[in-house]
Amino acid sequence: MKIGLLGPAEPFRGGIAQFLHNMADALNQRDDVEVYVLNFIKQYPTLFFPGKEQTIVSRERIYPFRKNIYPIFRVLTPYNPFTWKKGVESILKLDLDHLIIKFWIPFFCPAYTYIIDYIKKHSKTKIHVLAHNLDFHERWLFSDILTKRMMKNADSIIVLSENVEKSAERWRGQKRIIKLFHPLYTVPTEVAELASVQTYKKKSVLFLGFIKHYKGLDVLLRAIPLVYQENSDIEFIIAGEVYGSARKYHKIIKSFNSKYKIIFDNKFITTEEMPEYFSKADVLVAPYRTATQSGIIQLAYSFLKPVIASDIAGLREMVKDKKTGLLFENENSEDLAKKIIEFYDLREKNDFTSEIIEYNKDFTWDRFVEEMINKNAECRNISRKKT
Repeated sequence: MKIGLLGPAEPFRGGIAQFLHNMADALNQRDDVEVYVLNFIKQYPTLFFPGKEQTIVSRERIYPFRKNIYPIFRVLTPYNPFTWKKGVESILKLDLDHLIIKFWIPFFCPAYTYIIDYIKKHSKTKIHVLAHNLDFHERWLFSDILTKRMMKNADSIIVLSENVEKSAERWRGQKRIIKLFHPLYTVPTEVAELASVQTYKKKSVLFLGFIKHYKGLDVLLRAIPLVYQENSDIEFIIAGEVYGSARKYHKIIKSFNSKYKIIFDNKFITTEEMPEYFSKADVLVAPYRTATQSGIIQLAYSFLKPVIASDIAGLREMVKDKKTGLLFENENSEDLAKKIIEFYDLREKNDFTSEIIEYNKDFTWDRFVEEMINKNAECRNISRKKT
């Protein structure tokens, strides 16, 4: 069975690219699958990209799994229609049984619509849209119209949470919705175990990842003075690149007049740097205002770290309260402060690490690709041995 994965891959940075490679790695381990990664030539126009850089070169110091163990092709630029036909024709030449398209924002709808329609017209390839998100955090003009048109000729929608599954119902039509889960990110066992051993002498709370309004960093910042009223020994580490202006965050921090221990690393955190941050952290905080699911929470569990998260759809199903972490009332800085204080009281008697290890057994990549294939009848019918 030949499976193509279309979406950003290395050297494009971020969780979407990392997810794609983890998925390709897991598929490539199967004897019945040939996997092809279909990467972008360029991803976003530089003028409209809110971050600093779109690509990064991995030094492969911690994660040496990029060894060209499967073909990687740069096939098209989503915002350049002049690349679409050549790109889709190169995909057709692979004679794929299945094409899985990574989707998370409507920006990609025009290119994906062209690709899906062209492939369905010229081949028998089954097309599956793996939707990380269908209720978009940012406002997009005509998002429903664009998404509906893109989904029209897809054979199925693959979703990773109950929240996105509900959103997918309005695009269902005659297609199938395949409900899976967000697996853990691939972290070598020895790296995860080293990060889980508390050698950092300070109590430390971590906020990690791209910083956008919906991720609620300001909610955490406003909780810090309330935490210090009860516990002044805690350090807060904020690590991630701000998309847009960081002014409002610096304004809040400046208003504290250096009263609190806050480290703000406003930069993209590379794969190689993540173990260092998690090795310092006692707990990760995910104070999102809205969510579909969270790769950051699964990343924390990969490093055997508990999580304090907003009690909202998309996150609450990922956190077992008082076992793998704690939940707090959405956008309530006072309740977040209480839960941070409660965490440090609980960790003296709760074995969060053992609970996380048990939780992680259900979220492996092997199980993910097994369920994806088993839930798709076409995959079972046309499976053939890799040559």
